[in-house]
Amino acid sequence: YNEYKSYLSFIMGGDGGSIPRRCEMVKEKPKPEQKDRDQDMVGKWRHCAISGQPLTKPIVACRLGRLYNKDAVINQLLNKTGKSHIKKLSDVKELNLFPNADHKSEIKADIYIDNYTSPYACPVTGLEMSGRYRFLFNFKCGCVISEKAITEVPTETCHKCNGQVNSDDMIIINGNEQDLETLTERLVKLKEASKKEKKAKKDSKSKGKKSASSIISDEKSAKKTENGEFSGF
Repeated sequence: YNEYKSYLSFIMGGDGGSIPRRCEMVKEKPKPEQKDRDQDMVGKWRHCAISGQPLTKPIVACRLGRLYNKDAVINQLLNKTGKSHIKKLSDVKELNLFPNADHKSEIKADIYIDNYTSPYACPVTGLEMSGRYRFLFNFKCGCVISEKAITEVPTETCHKCNGQVNSDDMIIINGNEQDLETLTERLVKLKEASKKEKKAKKDSKSKGKKSASSIISDEKSAKKTENGEFSGF
């Protein structure tokens, strides 16, 4: 009994207090500070990647899946600053966005009131374009659709406008690091192919000009021959 009493005295601190919990006896490592995902999503999906201003139509996106206000892209191009992969206006595509019926916002007494829903949604599934679900856009037509719609309703044409669909033109919006790496590699290949195509056209034009010059030269020689002008005698 005395041994048991001594044991109780040891674990209870000897003063009749409560038994200490594990967290009080063992020093746990502090958890790393978690990033505010909601705030990060709002920043990417509701604000321009160039100016940081709220996204307003016309909204455009680049081949890396970033969202911009069109006027911000134009200002950047005029000032020749900013995103290195956007060299001309054709490097971005104006988005064909489907309105979210559940989104409501209004201005009362100069105060903007938002119900924190996305202004846009998937035209097939109705999922909000807020960052909680993966969305893609077609660089050919600009239509925006959820990945879930593409997976569950497979089709060879655009779900919204029935336009042409090419896998290389389907761009994930605000994707993760792996998505960004894939899109960057695809963009590099696209630019290399574009350079080769331009060079081929330039070479073709040069050959065409040479051929035209040869024809003119041959015609002049033929006329001289007809007129009795023989060179080399």
